[in-house]
Amino acid sequence: MNLHDALIKEDQKRQRVVNDPAREAQVLLKEQGLKEENAIKQLGLHESLYHIHDPKQGWMRYLQLNKQFKGEVYHVDDIRKVCVNYRMRMLPSRLYRGPIDPEFGTKLNRFQQEQELTKEDLEYDFYIVAPSETFDLEKRQRPIIDPLLLYKIDHDHYKLVHQWGADLHPLRYIQSWRHRNLVNMTVYWTAMTFLITMVLFGFLAESMANAFTIASVFTFLVGWGFYSTLRDNFEEQKHRFSCHNWNQWWTF
Repeated sequence: MNLHDALIKEDQKRQRVVNDPAREAQVLLKEQGLKEENAIKQLGLHESLYHIHDPKQGWMRYLQLNKQFKGEVYHVDDIRKVCVNYRMRMLPSRLYRGPIDPEFGTKLNRFQQEQELTKEDLEYDFYIVAPSETFDLEKRQRPIIDPLLLYKIDHDHYKLVHQWGADLHPLRYIQSWRHRNLVNMTVYWTAMTFLITMVLFGFLAESMANAFTIASVFTFLVGWGFYSTLRDNFEEQKHRFSCHNWNQWWTF
């Protein structure tokens, strides 16, 4: 499993949701000459689903960009889901400290020439999706894991320029589950606390005194886990959950 495949899967989910309404919108726009905004309103498409704040946004915008950039254009929500699910970061390319492959420069130069990009574009409009340790100087010697080079087209859309490195470990999706948000961490810590308590004191209490001891230890461990999790997650804005830090460069 690699990040590109995961990104394609999220994009396909989005297309299945909007496929039929989008086709109808295209027909209306072509045959009746309606404006994009009027066509969308006539079909009753949900604004929050398509991120429509003006006529340039939404599904029509996605189709235009996909044609202009010859495919491999992804919505920021799909990128966010992949980053959260696999505990990745999407940060400016200038912060990247991991290794790159020989094709990196070739593809970047080709894309730069095709899109007529400036040096300022190269510095501020390119992002890399990779594990947080590849952005940390102290950890740059760790093995590289399947990074993606993305070009920021606008606030909601990114073009995939290049992919390199090794595939994701099959267990990374499971290992990252507890770090996604507070709810997942709560479920994980409660389950682990229950198992630890049962291992220490046995699965059946022989007396009410033992039952009270088990309940006390269980409550203490749960409370300590919540305290530690909340303290580590929120002190000095160092958010540890993937849903918060997937695009934050100051939380390593």
